[in-house]
Amino acid sequence: MIIGFKEVRDDIIKECGGKGASLVKLKQAGLPVPDGYILTPGSDLDEIDKIIDHLKGTYAVRSSALNEDGTSASFAGAYETFTDVSIDKIKEAAAKVRESAKNSRVEKYANAVDCELEDIAVVIQKFVRPEFAGVVFTADPISGSSAKMTGNYVRGEGELLVSGSANAKEFIFDAMNNSYEGDPEFKPYAFKLFRYCKKIRDIWGMATDIEWAVSEGKIYILQARPVTTISRGNEELYQLNGSYAGDFLMTRTNVGEIFGIPVSPVTYSVQDKICDSVAMPHFIDNICGQAYLNVSVVASCIVSLGFSEKTAFKMIKDIVGKLPESVTVPVYPVKGKETVGKVLSLLRPKKKSKGKGLEYSDTISSMIDELSEPAELKEFWDKEMLPYIMTSLAEIFKGVNIGGLFTVRNRVEKICGEDLANRILTGCTGIIDSMKPLLMLEDLSEGKISKEEYIAECGHRHSNEMELMMPFPYEDPDFPEKLIAEHRASGINAHKMKENSEKLFKEALKEFDSLYPSRSKSIRKDLAKYASANEDRERVRNKGVKIFCALRKYLLRTGKILKIEDDGIFMLYIDEIIELLDGNESVLDKIAPRKMLYNKYLEYPKFPNIILGRFDPESWMNDPDRRNDFYSSKADFRNLSDDTVKGFPGASGIVTAKVRVISDVKDASSLEEGEILVTCATNIGWTVYFPKAAAIITDIGAPLSHAAIVAREFGIPAVVGCGNATTVLKTGDTVTVNGAAGTIEIISKE
Repeated sequence: MIIGFKEVRDDIIKECGGKGASLVKLKQAGLPVPDGYILTPGSDLDEIDKIIDHLKGTYAVRSSALNEDGTSASFAGAYETFTDVSIDKIKEAAAKVRESAKNSRVEKYANAVDCELEDIAVVIQKFVRPEFAGVVFTADPISGSSAKMTGNYVRGEGELLVSGSANAKEFIFDAMNNSYEGDPEFKPYAFKLFRYCKKIRDIWGMATDIEWAVSEGKIYILQARPVTTISRGNEELYQLNGSYAGDFLMTRTNVGEIFGIPVSPVTYSVQDKICDSVAMPHFIDNICGQAYLNVSVVASCIVSLGFSEKTAFKMIKDIVGKLPESVTVPVYPVKGKETVGKVLSLLRPKKKSKGKGLEYSDTISSMIDELSEPAELKEFWDKEMLPYIMTSLAEIFKGVNIGGLFTVRNRVEKICGEDLANRILTGCTGIIDSMKPLLMLEDLSEGKISKEEYIAECGHRHSNEMELMMPFPYEDPDFPEKLIAEHRASGINAHKMKENSEKLFKEALKEFDSLYPSRSKSIRKDLAKYASANEDRERVRNKGVKIFCALRKYLLRTGKILKIEDDGIFMLYIDEIIELLDGNESVLDKIAPRKMLYNKYLEYPKFPNIILGRFDPESWMNDPDRRNDFYSSKADFRNLSDDTVKGFPGASGIVTAKVRVISDVKDASSLEEGEILVTCATNIGWTVYFPKAAAIITDIGAPLSHAAIVAREFGIPAVVGCGNATTVLKTGDTVTVNGAAGTIEIISKE
């Protein structure tokens, strides 16, 4: 058939090919795209006769293959294109465009990008005779940065630019401060084009290459396609690398504590939905399954609200980790008001789901057991699971009050210095949720609480508690007995350690009172705020895990009812699972290739703690001089000195002992009492082993990381966020840890 841009429906847009679909999408979004028609693949050329009487002027006739101008291939220049075609020559031009699908250029390109040849549609579009024509990239094609849009143009038709037969003039839009740099002759059109380009970038949701023209003083958009080199990867295969989607600073701090193994496809999809719910897409990013916190997303949102870049980074530095000097956080334009609006809509939804928040976890879990048919599962998702998840997220956001963690610490340090501040802040929080699995284990061992009480309070906490593929401890009802036996063998008394920490806190507070008597009253108010903020942080994490408990149970039930073998259900994205429940069985074909790729991800080593710019895992793994702490595509940091280890003060105290380097929590039982634990990062799954350690040293972390908080509460010296500790230190080395200074002195090497 042949159909006008404005008449193309969603159900037939795939018939329009890549270029045609793009033009249709842009035209229907209200952008100034010249009118035109799509001749769909396989249609008789005589279909063109149906529109001839409606045509005026001249036309451009172009190809639009089904796989052209996509996210992984462009076929730019491979097919024939004709411009300024008179009405009586349109059919002839369309025939030549179709015939060009058989030329050698197309075949060679298809082979080069491993892409199958497809039928082509033909775009017949009103030709505008330009005074200026050119191209804009909404992100730098090399670095991926969208902070600036680069473009060039020529006088006359854009083909002069493509062929190189005319010298192009360059221009730059600074997207951060809305400025134009280029020849003054184009400035009258620049800012309107800039607005169109921003809108197109938002429509595509990724970097785009935009062809445009100025004719009779009006700007026209002639084409827009994804920049194939700036892409998160192939989502269909779960072949993802977030570092290629822009110019970002990414860190494993915090998320590296949560996700010790590569995240499964279903977990990734849930992460993505949570990020989208607060208008911060890919705030938690993904490189070959390994989770990263995208610091640039957070910093850009802060800058969009009017703060300087310097201030933005200062506000989040405690969650980033240690950076080499001179490294800055790349930022890019985002809709800060939209982020605030989404957060507010999450907190104050128009349609409230009363009683379906965090306290609904046990109820919803028991209801899942009653589901037996796909239709019931689908209805349950819409009416129960989704409202429960969104309401729970709102409760979590409302309950977060971590400002005190930053403001109180800074205020106390200014008064009395870092050392005394650390000693005062240690022990003031009482028993936080991260400590309960160990302290309550001792209570269980002594018969103070029942096994059922322990499972109810701690049975959902473990080292990979937010990975939906991983079983929760409570799924094995005998798990407490195994922990009790191991803990009794250690001879550790965690309650006494906690009591000692509280004693040291009282002594430090007494010292503060004697040195700063006028601040005695105010310091207690500050400590109450600090304790409350710590409790909030831990409570939110604890309750947030319950969402994943319910989700995992729902997924297991779905897999069982649909007879999906092994862990296949976890290889699907959450939206695909809902499609499957609606009867779309084609999504099952995605399980096998994703599982193969995911198993490959499980064999990869942990990637660098901090990544700046584009990161190629294969090249990094093959580099004999690779670093595990920091990677940058912008500068070579491989030769930075590796003979010193320094990090953030985690918990005060000085101790000298031998170290034991442990890479995985499953090997943590090898830690002997009195050794210094050295690892990449810790989480709640490590808590039961803390009392055996003389000190804690981590690669990943900041003052608010799990290792720092729990070590402070047990009175164990800790230095966190060293970056290179597991690389420099070896099991058997003797070191001195100074938790207050954040230093490690190597006394002897094994």
